[in-house]
Amino acid sequence: MEYLQAAKATLGMQWDEVAQAAGIEPRAFKNYRLPEGSKGHRNMPRLARDAIESLLKSHARKNRRKAA
Repeated sequence: MEYLQAAKATLGMQWDEVAQAAGIEPRAFKNYRLPEGSKGHRNMPRLARDAIESLLKSHARKNRRKAA
């Protein structure tokens, strides 16, 4: 959950925007964000984590170009 909150803050997007940009269904993305003990929680698969990492890397590259 902390990982996803940090990614959301870094990207400056709303939850559904992050899900869409990563190609993840918003409902599935919500399940990844739920506390581990809650009924609807699902662990985020590697493919979804890789999609988030790709977004973060792309965001970082864009910010480096703007700063240069």
